[in-house]
Amino acid sequence: MLAATVIDAALLHPHRRALFGLAYRMLGSATDADDVVQETFARALDGGGPDEPAALRAWLLRVATRLAIDALRRRRRDGYVGPWLPSPVPTEELVDETADAAARYDLLESASFAWLTALEALSPTLRATFLLAEVFGLSGPEIAAATGTTDGNVRIRLHRARRALAAFDRARLPRGPEAIERAREALQRLGLAVATRDRAALEALLSDDVVSLQDGGGERFAAGRAIVGRDAVIDLHLRLADLGGMPFWVEERSLNGAPAVAARIAVRRPRWPEEAVLTVDLAADGRIARIYTVVAPRKLGRLSFGGAVA
Repeated sequence: MLAATVIDAALLHPHRRALFGLAYRMLGSATDADDVVQETFARALDGGGPDEPAALRAWLLRVATRLAIDALRRRRRDGYVGPWLPSPVPTEELVDETADAAARYDLLESASFAWLTALEALSPTLRATFLLAEVFGLSGPEIAAATGTTDGNVRIRLHRARRALAAFDRARLPRGPEAIERAREALQRLGLAVATRDRAALEALLSDDVVSLQDGGGERFAAGRAIVGRDAVIDLHLRLADLGGMPFWVEERSLNGAPAVAARIAVRRPRWPEEAVLTVDLAADGRIARIYTVVAPRKLGRLSFGGAVA
């Protein structure tokens, strides 16, 4: 019997960001992605992987992909309370700084709230196939090895995934400096309009078919379903503000490649959120098409919040 290869831990570190990026895009959870990376490294250190650099990268991606597929299947089997949204992650953790500008924007787009919620329509194997091909640039045979199938099945799965996402892909706005600045301005105007209870400003700011999604994960008070339509969304956000949901501390962040606000809220109500992250997507006309609000505590652990609840 051949002795197992002993992997030097130093050989694993350069692969951490890529493995986290894959696992996060598969699962939409930074905590679960960290778990996948740690388990992948543990298996390598236990003698499961090759020590030749190119072969090691392929092996790590294969192990991480299969672990992420299993984790995604468990999450979907267990179910989720209310709308599901990704956990917000600082932008710098999701992009390779050595890549050129166009490649960085493509990487960030693939980790955006819009893309990650759209990917929820795909099965775990379709999701893995799409990400490995479109984001990480693996070949058909490499994807087949990573997902435990044949090269022919990879082509079929990739076609199905692209077809399922075609409508979203046509509607999305390409990410770039101008789009990011427009989103930042819209986010600031949204916060001001809600704070001042300016319904007219909100009507001008929001699309007719705007959607508001709030993720409390069953832990914190949040809308239990998607709220659709301008009037319904305005009513919801003004009602929350009237209940005392306005923050006492707010800071702009760059999360998942987009402008966002992190906030702390001081309201003494059962299950009321103390911390929140809000970000938006814009329609082609510049109005807000989607509002994403994450208040589930287990999804905000990667972020720091200033201030203190009295």
